[in-house]
Order: sequence, then C-alpha cells, then structure tokens
Amino acid sequence: MFKFLKIFFGISSGLIFVTILVISYDLISYDPNYLNRSSINFDKNNLNSKKVKKLFSFVENNYLSLKYKISIDYKNYWKIEDEEKRNNLPEKIFIKGKTDDFLPGKSKNEINNYLKNWNRSHGNILSLRYSNLDKINSNNVKNLQLAWIYNSRDGKKGIQANPVIYKGKIFIPTPGNSIVCLDGMNGNVIWKYKVGRGFHAAKRGIQIWEDKRNKITKLFFTNDDQIISLDAKTGKPIKEFGKNGVIKAGSSPVPPIVLSEQLVLVTFKPSIEVYDIYSGKIKWKYYLREGSKKTPDFKGGNPWGGLSADDKLGVIYLATGNPHPNYIGVTRPGKNLFSNSVIAFDIKNKKKLWHFQETCHDLWNNDLPAPPILTTIEKYGKRIDVVVVVTKLGNTLVLDRHSGESIFDYEKIRVPTSKLIGEKTCSHQPVFKKPEQFAKSEFRDSDVTNLTERDNEYINSVVNKSKFGLFETYETNKNTIQFGDNGGAVWSGASIDPFKNIMYVTANDIPWIIEVKLESKIGVPNYSAKAKPLRDLNNYPGSKPPWGTLSAIDLVSGKKIWQVPFGHYKELKEKGLITGTENFGGATATLGNIVFATGTMDKMIRAFDSENGQELWSYEMPFIGSAPPSVYEINDEQYIVVPASGGIVLKMFYPNEVIQGDAVLAFKLRK
Repeated sequence: MFKFLKIFFGISSGLIFVTILVISYDLISYDPNYLNRSSINFDKNNLNSKKVKKLFSFVENNYLSLKYKISIDYKNYWKIEDEEKRNNLPEKIFIKGKTDDFLPGKSKNEINNYLKNWNRSHGNILSLRYSNLDKINSNNVKNLQLAWIYNSRDGKKGIQANPVIYKGKIFIPTPGNSIVCLDGMNGNVIWKYKVGRGFHAAKRGIQIWEDKRNKITKLFFTNDDQIISLDAKTGKPIKEFGKNGVIKAGSSPVPPIVLSEQLVLVTFKPSIEVYDIYSGKIKWKYYLREGSKKTPDFKGGNPWGGLSADDKLGVIYLATGNPHPNYIGVTRPGKNLFSNSVIAFDIKNKKKLWHFQETCHDLWNNDLPAPPILTTIEKYGKRIDVVVVVTKLGNTLVLDRHSGESIFDYEKIRVPTSKLIGEKTCSHQPVFKKPEQFAKSEFRDSDVTNLTERDNEYINSVVNKSKFGLFETYETNKNTIQFGDNGGAVWSGASIDPFKNIMYVTANDIPWIIEVKLESKIGVPNYSAKAKPLRDLNNYPGSKPPWGTLSAIDLVSGKKIWQVPFGHYKELKEKGLITGTENFGGATATLGNIVFATGTMDKMIRAFDSENGQELWSYEMPFIGSAPPSVYEINDEQYIVVPASGGIVLKMFYPNEVIQGDAVLAFKLRK
C-alpha cells in the first residue's frame, strides 16, 4: 500500500510539475521588436486554455499579496491614508498657461490642404472632422432631403466608424463584419469584402492611402489583432501585404495612420507598433508604460481613444484610457503613467516627446475617450499649433503641440484621501476653468431631478445616503454619485473649425452611482466595485436636464459660445420639455455655417446654425445615428452621409428602447 501511495504521489507530483512547466511556457512571449522592453515577457493572453486563463486571472486579481510583500513595505502599505497629512499640503497649486516661445504654426492654406479629401475616419490625419464645402449652408439646409439609403442586411452589431470617402466612393464597415464600398451618388454596392474572422472589423474607422509607387489606392483597417489591407478599387486583399492582405498585430479598435510610408498603430498592449506599409513587416514597437519596483506595471491605460499625426513633424498624438480595475486602485500604486494621458511620440526618432496626464491614479473611470485633434489657433498675435482633447470630465485640453504645455492657466486642487485600506491616491488633481466646461464634472445635491415631485423625492432619498463631490473617493459603507462614466465627451470626440478656432462637441450629463465592497481580507484586502446609471422611477436620468448637449467653444478665449439640449424624448417633448438625451454619435461642422449632429435616442440627424446653435433642420432615421456624419461632393452636389445602426453603448443601457439596425443614409439638397 505504501509503495502504491509513493508511486501515486510521485506520478501526481510529476504531473503537477509538468502542468506548471507547460503553463509557464505558455505564458512566455518572445518579441524582439520592442525598443524599451525586454524581449521575453509573461502574458496571460498567450494562454491557449480558457479555463487556465480564467484560473490565472483569479490568482492574479485576488491573491496579489506575495507580489506586494516582496515589492513594498507590507506593514506600512496596508493601512488607510493619513487625512491629516494630506490637509497639511497646499489647497491649490497654480499652473500658468504657456504664453510665449511658440514655434511658427501652420498657415490657413496648409490646413486647407488637409480638407481636400476625407481619407481617414474623422476627416484626415489631423482628426478635425470639418468640411470646407459650403453648397449646403445655413440658408438652404432646410431643403435637405434623403438622397439614398443602404441596408447591409448582414447583422445588427452597430457601426462606430465615421465613413471615409475617396473619389465619390464611400467606404464603411457593416454590422456583419464586412467592409463595403458604395457609390456616393446612389448608395449602390460596388464591392463588399467579408472579413474572415473577428467581431468588429474597422470598429473605429478606416485609413485610405494612395500608393504612388504601385499606382494603387489602398484601405487599411484593424480587425482585433490584425491589420488588413484592401485594394480600394476592387475590394480584393493586397497580396504583398503580409499573408494575402493580412498581418498579425497588437489588438486595436482604431485604424492605423500613415507616416512617411510607414503604418503606425496603437494597441492594447499598450504599445505603438510601426510596420512597413508595403510588406506589412514589423519594424519596431514601443511599450506605453512607465513602471518601477515601487510602482509596478498595471492593466489598462490602453490608447483606444485613437491617434492623430503631424506629418510634417513625423509625430503622432494619442489619447489613453484609464488604468484597471476601474474605481479600485489598491493594487496599482503610483500615478499609473501613461494612463489618462495625451502622448506625443516622435516616430522618426523613436522617442516619446511629452505627455499630459489629466487624472492622476484615476479611480473614477476618466479615460480620454476620443482622438486628439490637431489645429492651429490665433492667440498672442501668433499662429500656434495645438493639440485639442475633449474629456469625460467635460474639460477641453488645449496643449502646445511641441511642448505639451497647456495654453490656458489651470490649478491642481488638493483632493480627498481614500477610505480603502492600501489605496494611495494622488494628493492633487488638475481643474480647468478655461476653456469653460461643456459637461458637468461634479455631482451636487442641486443636480437632483426636478421632472416630478415624486422623482425628486426618490432621487433625494438615494442622494442623502450617498457621497458626492469632485474627485470624491469611495467607501464600503456608502455609495458615491458622480458624472462622467459615459461622458462628458464620448468616443467620437469633437469637430473643429480651424479657421474660426471654434470647437463643436456633443456630450452627456448622466449621473452614475458606484458601490464598493470589501470581498475578503485573505492575504491583502480585496475590493470589488459596481457602477450603474442613477435613474428615476421612469428610467430617466436622476439629474436635472439637459442630459445631452451640443456646445460651441471658442478655443482662443476659452469661452462657451453657446450650448443647446441635444435630442428629446417624445413623451416629454409633448409636455414642452426638451431635455436632450444620452448620445454616442457625434458632430461634424462645415464651411456653410452648419453643424450636423446625430446619436440621440430620438433617431434624428440634425443641422444647427454654427453661430448660435439654432436647430435648422432634422430628419428621423430608421435607427439611431451611431457615428459622426461625413461630407463629400460629386458632380457639384454636396452630400451628408451617416451610419444609423442603433448604437452599441446605448443598446447596453437602454435595451428595451434601442433597436439595432444596419442603415447608411445620405442627404443632398432638393433640386
């Protein structure tokens, strides 16, 4: 018997050892292409078994004590922050905006050259999303009519890509994971390419590029962990690019960008990856993190907001997301660089130039959701090249393109300490008075809904038992109410008129309630968090309207020119209430003094007077607009094209109200 047990345990031990060895081998990834990271790394995403990956995640998320016992002073770390020590710090730190020492900015003619083609989602590599066409203008926009409608009839997953136009042809993904080329005059299908696998090909857009060497126009887009290249004329894969038009890359929802015949991609690694544009061969990668033994690597901080580029400088500008897990930062001490940041990276010289972090050690889900916009403003008697980024906090960051310094003054305010064991918050967070905010960053008791007395009483009963305030931290015995989880600004960002220096942005003001629980104290305290929208008894947001807005902001003075409610609920409109609705479409401005905007719950596309915000025209589409409109011209006629697929995010939060669809609509003036 003893001999049998000895053999049994010997075999078992051997199997366990082999299993650990196999899993360890599976975890290892070898990638010699990084400039700033070891070639050998451990990554659970390399694991082939879903069960093993799930087990590894459980261990990684819940039993981190060994990691922290080794890397930090265990006894001193796992305690509550010293509030008295925090209160001894300065209440405010003033940061003066940059006023001189600017490099010469681009001329109006230089900027106008970028507006000739809509060759990348959001318009061009500057992401201005502005059209210099004016045949449709504030005087005749009331005469717009439907020119054509296209239904893909291949799925209902939603489209989040701004359509791209090239020589009268429209390129756009479909809900059925295909890329379609449409005739811009009538919406007829020229070709349709079915992506072989994946869930959202070209999820956030497409890049068109004229290959002058081979005299061919190419499309580039991502499909999860692939970059795909197609012939824009035929829809057939570019055989010379990777393997029949496909290369393996880091996972990314945003399209690559073309710089000096190089294909630049930002990924969820998170990293910058650079490929040969002809062959698809990898050139190099750069890891977008800054860690040390005191501040170990963390999850999240992914550049899913997108990127733009200054092709003259050879520099890309990207926006990064928040660190993970959301709301709980116990296991990710430090500033969590470079999450919640705008980053400028020199592709030619392969180095980071600067970064600007909006939220330090983010606990509030304040990711930067949209691509930076590159424009040139006239200020201090000079033309200044700037980077403009709209945020979920309702801020507009206006940064010098070369140095990353804010053009406007701002303050860093002292913020509350955490009440969670082991949480180490940043002592100060930036607050911007200019440009004026386009959305609310702080919930107050005066924000409680006033639609009905009954709803007011109900929301007040929730508010009275909760915490709220700017950068308020969480507790296990009290919920916290905040704005910003779904914006402020959303993934589509803003549109900028580069000649008037005015920005147009759609936004949300929806309150959320956060609940934090202490799950266990085994090893180290383990917290969990749940977040959901705060709604009244009729499922409307629990705050005073407007819940959705469209704003115009002067980027020179920083003043809000106008703000109007964006969207309506039919039943409330009948009572005379225009409340705005939560929206995830976006706005596009034109030289014709028009702002076209969509994405509201009422399924409308609207045209607003860009000077005063007056609504001049609207059209009810079959489904909610799911991406910003694009603008183009054929045979001396101007068109507006917009995807209407219901919206992925809205469907998540309004499952009964939102119907998913598959439509693309184009409009032109009635003859």
